[in-house]
Amino acid sequence: MQRTQNFNRSYYMTIETVKLQTSGYLINGNMSVPNDPANRHYAQVQEWIAQEGNTPAPEFTDAEIAANAQAKVNSESLAYLTETDWYVTRQAETGAAIPQDILTARAESRVAII
Repeated sequence: MQRTQNFNRSYYMTIETVKLQTSGYLINGNMSVPNDPANRHYAQVQEWIAQEGNTPAPEFTDAEIAANAQAKVNSESLAYLTETDWYVTRQAETGAAIPQDILTARAESRVAII
């Protein structure tokens, strides 16, 4: 016969950092808490915020926003270079000129990649 026990599992988490997210909060960098007053952890986050000196950090830092923007530029630039590589191959194989606007855009794409 298997016995079960009922435990009071009220859990109080230690909050060290809080980041704002679109749908709630990121606690200590590893736990998402929804923006839902019925959630037991939401109440703890609100208590933490109410304490003097506790302010949630933005979802992304300025450095993360800049890095994400550069990653997008890199991706788009690499995609453009890949899409237009056939011009370079055609020139090497047949001697056909690469249109100037393509050469200019390829040069700009290479410069934009970090």
